[in-house]
Amino acid sequence: MRLSVKPAILTLTLLLGACASSERDFKENVAEANFKLGIGYMQSGNLQVATEKLLKTLQYNDDYPEAHNALAVLYEEIREYGPAETHYKRAIELKSDYTLAKLNYARFLCLREPTRAAEGESEFEKIVADPANAGASAADAYAGLGLCARQRNDPAQAETWLRKALELDPNNASALYALAELSQTQKKTLQGRAFLQRYHARTRPTAQSLWLGVLIEQASDGDSQLRREYGVLLLSQFPNSDEARRLKASK
Repeated sequence: MRLSVKPAILTLTLLLGACASSERDFKENVAEANFKLGIGYMQSGNLQVATEKLLKTLQYNDDYPEAHNALAVLYEEIREYGPAETHYKRAIELKSDYTLAKLNYARFLCLREPTRAAEGESEFEKIVADPANAGASAADAYAGLGLCARQRNDPAQAETWLRKALELDPNNASALYALAELSQTQKKTLQGRAFLQRYHARTRPTAQSLWLGVLIEQASDGDSQLRREYGVLLLSQFPNSDEARRLKASK
C-alpha cells in the first residue's frame, strides 16, 4: 500500500505560512511600538532616544514611510542634512501620495539648503498643481512658496503666496506667522500685530512667536503694554530659551 505524503506536505506548508505570518506580525508590532515611542521622545525634546527608537522601527520594518519622514525631520533638526534628505526621499518613494513628506522635503530644500531653493519651489508647485491637494494641503504648499520667496529675498512675492495660502485656509498657522514676521521686518506694526494675534488664536505661543511679539511692539507705534505681556510670558514659559536670553540682554 502506497502512503500519500500530500497531507503531510499541506500541513507543513500551513505551519510555515503561519510562522511567516506570525513573524511578520511580530516585526510590524515591534516597529509600531518603537515608532510611537520615537514620536513621543521627539515631542519631549529627547532627540537622542528618539533617534534610537526610530532607527529600531526601520530595523524591523524598513517599508514604513511615516518612520522615514519622522527620522528625516529629526535629522534635519540636528543638522544632519544628508541623512535627512535620504529619509525624505525614501518616505516619498514608499508612499507616492504622502503629501506631508513632500511638503517637508520641499521646505527642507528651501530653508536648509539655500542654494537649492529653486528645487524646493518646484516641489511646492507640484503639490499645488496636484488636484488631490485641495484646501489645507494646497494652503500649506503656498505658505511654503512664501517661505522660499523670502529665502531668496523677494518679500513682495512672499506676501502674495502667503496671502494666497490664507485665501484657501484662513487659519493656516505657517502663513499667519510668516506674514507677522514679514510685517515686522517691513515696520508694518498694526498688520504684524493682527497676524500674530490670529496665529496665537490658532496655536499655542512658542518662544519664537512671543519674541516676535516683543519685536513688533517695540516699534515706535507699538503697544508698550502688549510688549510687556509678551515679555512676561516669554520669561515665565520659556526661561531657558535663546529668545528669553535676548530679552534679558535687551533690557
